[in-house]
Amino acid sequence: MWARALSSLSVVRLSDARVKSDEFEPVEDALGTFPVKAVRSFRARGESYMNTVAAKLPARLATSTKAGFGVGQVAGQLFRDAPSLLLMFYLTNVMGVAPAIAGTAIFVPKVFFSLVFDLWIGVASDRLAPRFPRRRWLLVGGLAAPFAMLGVFAVPEASMTFQVAWVFVTFSAYMAVYSTFSVPYLAQFSEMSSDPAERTELMGWKHAFTGLGVLMSSSVAPMAVNALGTDRPAYLITMSLIGIICLVCLLVAWRFAARIPEPAEVATPLAARDLPRAFSDRRFMILCLSAIVMTVAAGISYASFPFFVKYAMARQEPLHDIGVMSAIMAFAVMGGSPLWVMVSKRLGKKLTYVLAAAGHGLVTLVWGYLPDAPIEVAYGLAGLMAACNAGWGTIVLSLLSDSIAAARDDYGENRAGSYSAIWSIIEKAGIALGGTLIVGLILSAFGFDAAAASAGMPQSPRALAGIIVSYSTVPGIAKLVAAVMIWRYVHEHPSNSQGGATPAHA
Repeated sequence: MWARALSSLSVVRLSDARVKSDEFEPVEDALGTFPVKAVRSFRARGESYMNTVAAKLPARLATSTKAGFGVGQVAGQLFRDAPSLLLMFYLTNVMGVAPAIAGTAIFVPKVFFSLVFDLWIGVASDRLAPRFPRRRWLLVGGLAAPFAMLGVFAVPEASMTFQVAWVFVTFSAYMAVYSTFSVPYLAQFSEMSSDPAERTELMGWKHAFTGLGVLMSSSVAPMAVNALGTDRPAYLITMSLIGIICLVCLLVAWRFAARIPEPAEVATPLAARDLPRAFSDRRFMILCLSAIVMTVAAGISYASFPFFVKYAMARQEPLHDIGVMSAIMAFAVMGGSPLWVMVSKRLGKKLTYVLAAAGHGLVTLVWGYLPDAPIEVAYGLAGLMAACNAGWGTIVLSLLSDSIAAARDDYGENRAGSYSAIWSIIEKAGIALGGTLIVGLILSAFGFDAAAASAGMPQSPRALAGIIVSYSTVPGIAKLVAAVMIWRYVHEHPSNSQGGATPAHA
């Protein structure tokens, strides 16, 4: 099925359009040209819409506006990473829930309910945009964030059946809150500027703040849990503080979003029944296919990280070491994002993505063969891995914003919320599939003993092999596959460049 789907995409050349104030002028973007047959039927509507939008949206934005709006990504990263890193480990090592059961309780709401929530919010944010601007969704989500974050970890001391039901219900509510702010937030990036190069810089800012979110969720949070005693109250206190930070960050983004002009005229939004039309946009479909592979790989590796550090690396204080390595990763992401924007200016987006994604996969594979290496080697590998992550993470979001803008230009339709909803579903479902269901199944298949883990007992050699397969082998190969997909099925025009793009500054 995948081979047939990809073979049909082998000649795709993606496009964007820049619009002058008085004409509809298609030009090639970072992904070359794309033969859109439907352009003629939509041209009159597209010209009228794009002339209106071009007159309203600035080519450049103030640095303070980009930075202030980018702060909202900290909340998004905390919501994505804190449960992905800690919840599975918390349920198995603190609450004593079997990995497969815990993974299923997280996976089902994270995939199926988030699909419903994301699509509903995406379509609603498009259709309500004239009366309820996208930035107001950030306010709604921010006010609910602290309660959602705490509720997931406040698992009561009760029977396993009740605990699993608690996780299922609270995590469903958690995903609803996440959708409320994450989908409109991502959609607004494509509506902030009419210049594709400026959108690349905006994504550089966004990914730089991703690094700050990684620092808090993957370094500060586990180190705080470790300092507070690694028991249930330690997790509850830490998650309460993270929820408050999410509230503050979303309020900051909400305030700065007021500086961003709203389009004077909103194109026809997609109705829910029209969502399948999004997959007829082959430029968007390619990005979705590669994102599925990459996010599943990232989810597997991310959720396996605590197990890898504690058991394969045999570290005595795994949460402390995870905190140190995650801090290194966070600073590498923050420093690497503007550098990758500069690289994409010279090499183009396609080659930049391929280099970063392939590098990420290779480092992941190498680390799996070096679990006994000195901790300094692990620190270096962590930094290199994060630097590669900054590259493909920045570029793929820039390509997404180009795809949204191109669909608006070609069809005269406002697909920002719908495309962002689909993208958000891929990210959440991929992280959930990899980080809960697949990891839980791999660990269980290799004989990981949750009871022994809860009692502080060592794992069998077979279980240790399963941890290495889960953290290194499977995600490393998958990341290489994602790099090959972009290299093989995206054809970049040789004359493309980022024009006047300048690097974002973290």
